[in-house]
Amino acid sequence: MIDRVRRPTPRGWALLLVVGLSACSMSAARWSEEGDRLLRQNDLAAAEQAYSRALQLEPHYGPAIYGKAWALYASGHQSLRPVAKQLFSRAIEYAPSFYGGYRGKGVLLLEEGQVLAAERLLREAYKHAPDEPAVLGSLGQLYLQADRLEEAEEMFRGAMSLAPERGELRRYLADLALARNDFEGALAAIEQGRAGPVGGLRGRHILDEGEEVIRLERARRWIDEAEGAADPRLTHAQEELERAEQLLETAEQGPGGTSRVLARRRYHQLLLRRLEQRAAL
Repeated sequence: MIDRVRRPTPRGWALLLVVGLSACSMSAARWSEEGDRLLRQNDLAAAEQAYSRALQLEPHYGPAIYGKAWALYASGHQSLRPVAKQLFSRAIEYAPSFYGGYRGKGVLLLEEGQVLAAERLLREAYKHAPDEPAVLGSLGQLYLQADRLEEAEEMFRGAMSLAPERGELRRYLADLALARNDFEGALAAIEQGRAGPVGGLRGRHILDEGEEVIRLERARRWIDEAEGAADPRLTHAQEELERAEQLLETAEQGPGGTSRVLARRRYHQLLLRRLEQRAAL
């Protein structure tokens, strides 16, 4: 399973080796913390190994079950989603007072369009961890999808206030601005996130992905609104797609998000074809 997520980076191996030298004194909690750190660095395979080591020591340790499931989910491999969902359910079973299983399974159900079931789980996560930024962010995403924008903004700003050192949380505000058709505001939120500290390499990837989505949507808007081959909006669309291409190339070189990156690549290609068709009219 680890090979499917990708082998750890050399840095990931080194970190695991250093920690492994003191394995006899390592607890499940410490291994899980190491997994969290590796996850922030987007070293998903090494993170999964760290969580697995925690579970060897304490099979019912909720944070490690949740962390391993999230590493599999974050890989973007569709074939690993059922395994991740099973692990999230196991986290709920073994650690019912821990928020992670509820949040993880809720996120998966939300992506599958099961909004009511997702809301029940995310509300349960909030009940157990009202001050956890990840929980507030996931609830905000649910409200955003339901077009409950004021409630979404309240959750997003709450998450940001709890973790000001994580600039990638401003991606939430970018998504909110995009829902309001405020492209400039969305890009400004991404740049504000980049201007301060972020939660590791994964945080930077989150912001890059956010900008890419904005560029693609603005290109679509320019293409739809263009009134002829000479319309300058087609030139603007071309510029947006060129910038999105740069971000896509970077994302394709990363260790995670395979299916999501492929979906955005297909959308990019679709917009390029539409642009060519409009320019030929």
